[in-house]
Amino acid sequence: MIGDLTQLTLSRVPPAPDLQAYNAADELVLQRLQSYDGPAGPMLLVNDGFGALATALASTSPDWWSDSAMAGEALKLNVSANQASTPRLIESSADLKDHYALVILHAPKSLTLFEWQLSQIAGRIAEGGQCWVAGMVKHLSRGHQKVMQRYFGQINPGLAVKKARCVTLTDPLIQGSPELAHDYVAGQVNLVSLPGCFSEARPDPGALAFLAVFDQLPAVDRFVDLGCGNGVLALNYLHRHPHSLAILIDESRQATASATASAAGNGRQVHLYHNNGLSGLGLTGLPLILCNPPFHQSTTLTTDIAHSLFEQAAGALADNGEFWVVGNRHLNYHKTLTRWFSQVTPVSQHPKFVVFRCTGPKP
Repeated sequence: MIGDLTQLTLSRVPPAPDLQAYNAADELVLQRLQSYDGPAGPMLLVNDGFGALATALASTSPDWWSDSAMAGEALKLNVSANQASTPRLIESSADLKDHYALVILHAPKSLTLFEWQLSQIAGRIAEGGQCWVAGMVKHLSRGHQKVMQRYFGQINPGLAVKKARCVTLTDPLIQGSPELAHDYVAGQVNLVSLPGCFSEARPDPGALAFLAVFDQLPAVDRFVDLGCGNGVLALNYLHRHPHSLAILIDESRQATASATASAAGNGRQVHLYHNNGLSGLGLTGLPLILCNPPFHQSTTLTTDIAHSLFEQAAGALADNGEFWVVGNRHLNYHKTLTRWFSQVTPVSQHPKFVVFRCTGPKP
């Protein structure tokens, strides 16, 4: 039985009352499934942002593969709210089955992540099976099309409905795993970025603006890099303070894998968590938290994630601790940071980015 998205109780993580937990591409997928006549067999859902498809298709017992800890948290909330069964969770490509009858993949924004995922999926399609690539038309670029052509012999774009498209891929072309990782230097460290990691091809300008004021950071015995990406902030801090204990957290599995590789390449020992920020980790009394927060969630521009991280940081910081955060000037973080911190002081003079030192966490 296929569920009706409009009849389900579905939430986003972090909560965003003005935004839906599904889009027209999800609706189109469920519509297409009503007339699906492909082979029977296991189904795989990839990049199901808030678990909406998994909840609607719970009766089919799909496998579920996502890079995002927030998506995983949303999945648990939504299957519970609708008394649906939890799908089999895929934590790495090694957990994938060998013969999927149908793979439904939401096209990610990152083309290298898309290519890596298709390279892992193409060899695991059953005979006569299909891979559906779903997304809003404006987000399915020519680059996505070229990647699809590299891994599948037949591509049927189908008709666009409500500005969404569901592309059918058949006849997989078996190829080896592509070399898609990037290496570069930022500050005083060498970094590795795997497909889908934030700022995967070059240093993030905001991070570079942050590094320019690292000489003003306090020396502490332990610190958190909140939203660590490939570890650029934490590893540069360790370059200055090598005896500090580093705790790196990111909601992207590809980011934590990148940070693991970066730390190893620089000979550093770090503690890594794939997690929705500080939620549930029990970290308190922290003397220093560094943060370069995102202002988008997949293809949606939003400051909801940043605001959630600010609130979490205030709750985990020691009374005399310091929270340092960088953001684009137009985001006006100084206004929102005062909700959670008594003192919010700009410490950079960069024309595009502002670094704030926040102290006095509010209860």
